[in-house]
Amino acid sequence: MSTAIETSVKEALKRSMIVPVFYHEDYEVSEQVMSICFEEGIEVFEYTNRGEKAADNFIRLQEFARNKYPDMFLGIGTVKTVQQAEQFLPHKPSFVVSPIVHVPVGELCVEAGIPWMPGCMTPTEIHEASTNGAAVVKIFPANLATPAYVKAVRAVFPGVDIMPTGGIRADKAILKEWFEAGVLCVGMGSELLERELIQQKNWIQLRTKIALARQLVISCTS
Repeated sequence: MSTAIETSVKEALKRSMIVPVFYHEDYEVSEQVMSICFEEGIEVFEYTNRGEKAADNFIRLQEFARNKYPDMFLGIGTVKTVQQAEQFLPHKPSFVVSPIVHVPVGELCVEAGIPWMPGCMTPTEIHEASTNGAAVVKIFPANLATPAYVKAVRAVFPGVDIMPTGGIRADKAILKEWFEAGVLCVGMGSELLERELIQQKNWIQLRTKIALARQLVISCTS
């Protein structure tokens, strides 16, 4: 049975259709990128645990988002171990994303009432994740799967919500294929949050790119 927060997160994922996946050592850059995403209609943001500043930055981002964007959802990604889960769960992320299915992490998330989104690549992993409390199954890396694969998997697991992540470009034809296969949303990292624009702090161009990506997913699902 879904919890209220799980239902809220899934509804936000469905509305947003895109989940930005991002990490940067610089807190100010992280805050700027997250803010642009929220302001352009993306209600969910995955900040990844991929550097030394991840925990400190996430805590600050969480406080900032709660004050300025209280209706948005900030989650933590790349959580692979129990120790990492125990580090982040006290700070109440909106959701926890993993690149793997590690059931003890899922158990901690379920106990804390926080949606768990583990990475899967096979039907066996999808079964293990979904039977151990996964709110959403992340197909990772998506560039090694296909929309046809997802469609086949959904026929076997019709009640499982799927989020492919990794290597998905903001291209209408590509996005249309994924959504026609029945995915809940797609995770996008550097394909959406272009490194060069961020390095240059070209926030105007980055905002334009995110807005265009939103228009693309809306147009290919309408």
